[in-house]
Amino acid sequence: MGMMLAICTLIAVLISFGVAALVWRAGVLDMPGHRSLHETPTPRGGGIGTLAAAGAAFLWLAFAPVPGGSALAILALTALMGALGTADDIFGLSSRTKFALMAVIALSAAWFIGVPGYLAVTETVYLALPAWVALAGAGLFIFVTVNAVNFMDGSDGMLVAGLVPGGAGLVLAGLATGHLDTSFAGAALAGGLAGFLILNRPPAKVFAGDGGSLTAGALYAGGALAMAGSGFSGALWLAPLFILPFLADVLLTMARRAAGRRLDMEAHREHLYQRLIAAGWSHGRIALVYAGASALCVLAGLLALQGPQGAAFAAFAVMTCVLSALYVLAGRYADASSAAS
Repeated sequence: MGMMLAICTLIAVLISFGVAALVWRAGVLDMPGHRSLHETPTPRGGGIGTLAAAGAAFLWLAFAPVPGGSALAILALTALMGALGTADDIFGLSSRTKFALMAVIALSAAWFIGVPGYLAVTETVYLALPAWVALAGAGLFIFVTVNAVNFMDGSDGMLVAGLVPGGAGLVLAGLATGHLDTSFAGAALAGGLAGFLILNRPPAKVFAGDGGSLTAGALYAGGALAMAGSGFSGALWLAPLFILPFLADVLLTMARRAAGRRLDMEAHREHLYQRLIAAGWSHGRIALVYAGASALCVLAGLLALQGPQGAAFAAFAVMTCVLSALYVLAGRYADASSAAS
């Protein structure tokens, strides 16, 4: 199975790079705006190659001598979110329309992928969830994850920094928990974004676009949910843990804006990574920091899988506290540096 996953990853790298190169040559430009961190028009839409990589991965899974689980539902979720993002890139959908469609897709996909029946810390410490609560929670996880990835895709290499470690985590956790659909989703994600990085590394020659970021977020969310809904108590906490740096930045920024009565659906430049860039950090430095934080979260989760019951929840809780503290400290540093410059 390891060889199949390795081949799947390599295919994803090649397909994604090929699509990104085509988009680069096509020259559909992303014009700088008030939220943008780039100053020159840059081709966008290169991240959609991840969708093609996902299709190839799950086609490859069809030849595996084991059931594919929720593979078709994960692929459908990825395709629908990718199509929605591409439509937004081309036509500029309103925020309300985009969020409403995302909510419908997220809930529908959660129904078919499967939802956790318990909010479990261990096999004996858990809370049974009514079916409608479980479905709403699973749909919310997809919705929040896809939006978080979209919001964080604003700096060169950032999408890759947060999701390649997450994809690798899904590969290994899926193998450990017996969910090949999760492993193949992770391989497609990590491979697809690795291929995209060739043209997205700082300074980026092509951007992912909403089509690319929504595709990547949906592929991660679908693969993680397939594992989280298995009933294994630790898997539920691995789903958010593997991309916790992205989730922490987005959710803590929302809380900060809400406290300042600035919470709305308008684009802004108040995420921590944006504030650090305003303070003088390079795009490459930002990507390395977030990649390191993501890799640390993945490592903590995978080690927790080998530990006693409750270790995954403990890892999630500890990393949440650590990243929250770092968010506050780094934010103060960024604001002080910007004020001094």
